[in-house]
Amino acid sequence: QRVQLFAVAATALSMLNVPVFTNDPDEQALLWKVRKGLFPAVGAVRASGTTVVLEDIAFPVARLGDAILDLQVLFKKYEYHHAIIFGHAKDGNIHFVVTQSFNTEEEIARYDRFIKEVVSIVVAKYDGTLKAEHGTGRNMAPFVQTEWGDDAYLIMKRLKKVIDPDNLLNPGVIINDDKNAHIRHLKNLPEVEEEVDRCIECGFCEHVCPSRDLTSTPRRRIVTRRVLRNLQLQGDLPNYNLLLDQYQYDGLETCAVDGLCATACPVDINTGDLVKRLRRENHSALANRVALFTARNFKAVEWATRLALRAGVGINWTFGHNAMLNLSKALKKIIPSIPLWSNYLQSPPGLSSLKAIRVSRADSNRAIVYFPACISRTMGSYKGQKRNLMETFISVCQKAGVQVHMLDNAVGSCCSQIFSSKGFKDAHRLTANNIVDKLWKSSLEGLLPIVIDVSSCAYTLRQLHTALDEERRGKYKALTILDSVEFLHDMVMPHLEAKRKEKSIVLHPVCSLKKMKTENQFIQLARHFAKEVTIPKNAGCCGMAGDRGFLFPELTASATSSEAAEVSATSYDGYYSSTKTCEMAMSESVQKNYESILYLVDEAG
Repeated sequence: QRVQLFAVAATALSMLNVPVFTNDPDEQALLWKVRKGLFPAVGAVRASGTTVVLEDIAFPVARLGDAILDLQVLFKKYEYHHAIIFGHAKDGNIHFVVTQSFNTEEEIARYDRFIKEVVSIVVAKYDGTLKAEHGTGRNMAPFVQTEWGDDAYLIMKRLKKVIDPDNLLNPGVIINDDKNAHIRHLKNLPEVEEEVDRCIECGFCEHVCPSRDLTSTPRRRIVTRRVLRNLQLQGDLPNYNLLLDQYQYDGLETCAVDGLCATACPVDINTGDLVKRLRRENHSALANRVALFTARNFKAVEWATRLALRAGVGINWTFGHNAMLNLSKALKKIIPSIPLWSNYLQSPPGLSSLKAIRVSRADSNRAIVYFPACISRTMGSYKGQKRNLMETFISVCQKAGVQVHMLDNAVGSCCSQIFSSKGFKDAHRLTANNIVDKLWKSSLEGLLPIVIDVSSCAYTLRQLHTALDEERRGKYKALTILDSVEFLHDMVMPHLEAKRKEKSIVLHPVCSLKKMKTENQFIQLARHFAKEVTIPKNAGCCGMAGDRGFLFPELTASATSSEAAEVSATSYDGYYSSTKTCEMAMSESVQKNYESILYLVDEAG
């Protein structure tokens, strides 16, 4: 009804475009993202080393249009070419944003003149207010008396003296006798790393960060980098070294580098990229050589991992269910880099399903190349399931009439995520180029789509471009790489009837699905094969980040706490995700067996 009333009233208004309303959640989310992104977007295009200034002022609604025009004149006069105005027009409340350098006396003087003219327009010309909805702050404190008059300001000062005689509560805020407070103690944003210089510390990223309740967030990681740079410029080496040492755990080791911060950031800043680079710069020559050796001999490493898992399961079988967990805890106290055992680890799966299955060019219709990830080849067994993940994948394909061509020499193959996330540049490049060669050959030079059964690995394969040499880049562009969720949604679901639907299931959408924008496909797929599907409101990154949860289990415990509490409040018939390590993290937190969505499809079909 309100929309209809507005539509009628709008015919009398002079507008550039006809107003359009929507009930579509995706369209609403996009519009809100545009609205919220205006402020950070200005910050993103500012020159490095400049600061973003945001103020909120208000005018009588009848005079709002004239006031905005006057503000725009000031922007032009003082050369704020990227300034913007937005806000709440129905209340006469607007925000304006300018970018300002405080590195020279000239720049400070320019800002001083600008702010004083703003005050004159707001107070003297339009009888507005210098603060519409936020606290006064030090930027407007020198002008409170100008706005309220001498008598009212004197009353404020007396009240402040009575309530806070020692001036302990926010000194200098609202009540400040220094008429130049707005140009003193200015916050300097030094140039640090190119990945984050665009950040204006708005904090939009913080709610999606898995380490937010444990150590730090993307915004705090960036703020700390700037503080480190300022300490360095000031020559304060004792505090610089102290903070740098503390940053190792808070800033680097407990960052999941999941990249979700970029999905929440209006200007796509990925703090994970910064952390990867810092990790890379921190590696010793020896560490890089060991990583490169590991990459070159990954097949042997894979077999050693399978042997270690089999041994661990054997120890548990011999000495009790928690034997390996307790042993790894004890070793971790002595050697912190020792990974913590998880009781959701099973004996490694059999590899008989990796036997070469080939498809000719003539049979390429509804055929794929199956790339079983190294995680699936080592950890692809699930408690209570007769089939391992690879066998389940092939079973689903058979039911849906999809021909499977197995990746050539699958054992020893890796998407390169393990090296990329840890910042081992040379090992990452070697592995990335090698896997592109295998994918090129197995896909009959790009003819067949490639499907990998772990979502995080699929995302990694889609980000290989920068690690490839010129020859491989050409091959890479011709490849079609699908996550198992996309494959199931597009190639299996339309051809496979759901004969036995699960009654009630809960999903954990992993970060990679969000980044690949395939979360909706994951949900649609689940709804096709189950009667009731729940997506927790608190679903987010589990913090596992490949092996990060084994090394820093406190990270996954913190990251999953809210989602786990929500899921544990209800009992479900099935718990599903699409990345093995994330499934393990959620299983640990909820104490229920999370499985690959492939099992849901296989059992329902």
